Amino acid sequence: MIIAVWTIVAAVTIMRGIAAFTVPLTGDEAYYWEWSRHLAFGYTDHPPMVAWTIALFSFLGTSPGAVRFGFVVCGVVATLAIAACATQIADGDRRAGAVAALAFSLMPAMSLAFGSASPDGPYLAFWCLALWLAARAFDTPEEKTFAFLGLALGGAILSRMTAFALLVGIVVAASLPGRRALWKQGLWVSFAIAALCYVPFLVWNAQHNWATIDFTFFARHVNEGLSLRRVFETVGVQAAAYSPGIWLGMIICAVRPRNALIEWTAVPLFIVMMGVAIFERVETNWFFGSFASMCAGLGLAWVHLSHRTRLLWASASIVPALVLIPLLFTAALAPGPIYQAIRDTGSTLRNTGPFEIYTYQPLARDVRELAQANDAVVMTDGYGLSSLLDFDGGIPPVVIGYDAQGAESRRWYSDTMHPHRALFVDKAPLNPIDGNPGRPDFKARLSMACSRVRPGGVLRYGYAGVPPRAYYLTWCDGMHADGLRILRWETGWSITSR
Repeated sequence: MIIAVWTIVAAVTIMRGIAAFTVPLTGDEAYYWEWSRHLAFGYTDHPPMVAWTIALFSFLGTSPGAVRFGFVVCGVVATLAIAACATQIADGDRRAGAVAALAFSLMPAMSLAFGSASPDGPYLAFWCLALWLAARAFDTPEEKTFAFLGLALGGAILSRMTAFALLVGIVVAASLPGRRALWKQGLWVSFAIAALCYVPFLVWNAQHNWATIDFTFFARHVNEGLSLRRVFETVGVQAAAYSPGIWLGMIICAVRPRNALIEWTAVPLFIVMMGVAIFERVETNWFFGSFASMCAGLGLAWVHLSHRTRLLWASASIVPALVLIPLLFTAALAPGPIYQAIRDTGSTLRNTGPFEIYTYQPLARDVRELAQANDAVVMTDGYGLSSLLDFDGGIPPVVIGYDAQGAESRRWYSDTMHPHRALFVDKAPLNPIDGNPGRPDFKARLSMACSRVRPGGVLRYGYAGVPPRAYYLTWCDGMHADGLRILRWETGWSITSR
């Protein structure tokens, strides 16, 4: 059984690696790659670990696979660590570790986390490492274990802000009767090391108006009103993202916990995120840490189940997951047939949905040629699109607009620069067309910032039978000295003034 499980885990890891080297980068991934070329101790959107992970493997080159390789490695580390954690809390029963690793690997959401460049890869790797080291420290308190636990906790909180739920969970579990002696034995050292790791990030934020803190807790969130329907929708998305049977098994383990460490690192974060879902949409990956802990709990529960119950659970969870995982990788490696299959069901995808990523390379090539021929800089109002044009075409990112996300990219091409001509590339037209309302705010700003604004045409690209994706071009000639500040909504001028 154990050999079969690890064979499946290895196969999933290999498929992640193949997809990582095959699929073009998304906008977010290119943006994190841009971060890795401007290393810092913090960024507006996230802590810095995602950029450091990409930079660590930059010697591999600038292909999509090179950018994602570190995150595939994170998947291996996280899987081995969660297996070790489950084995530890199950008193050395390797079956618990194998089940935890299998559940962790077969959740489709985890393959997205470890097959793409995002903060989730290092976040989960450090979360699982810290969970294993905490379980080990609880059983055998040793100085080196406390030290490594501190480093893992530091890595986790430098990956995602939600990692603080892990710290709180360990603190509560270690403060329960029977565990309090851990603090005198050296557990406090772990948190001291984690705090030291976090200091540079806090210093960076203090120097940048607490940008990450403000974005994470305020700018990112929009109150959409009380809605219980949104809660049920969140549950449905979770069940699909984590595979229905595995998700249900983990929820049952959370309701009937067998280990305090697993309970306190999984349940509170889950409850908080579900509470947030009452007021706004939550992203599936916000639950990642919680479900990573639940995987260890699932492994622990498995060893106590009867043979009949194991068979029932395996049929209800592993079989659907073994169907979903190949479909996920087929969509990545053969998008054309998948798109046609979606169309055959009568469904439609706005702007070709995720298949848009296959149009970025030809777009970057053509935009680069236009910009070079006209001695112009290239502007977009999307940090992701700008970074993609840089990754695929070597076009320096010039981001305009009012979106708070991606604000650090403005420092890469500051307001003090005074380009004479610019080419604005957008996914939406400036003027109303075919039911599209256009972008009157950007049209007005361009007219304020430029001596002359003229259409640049429309570029359309298709892929493997997918309908063409349109990109709209606008020329800005004779940009004023204050032009970039105007286009970045950083002036006090009214939209109608000139």
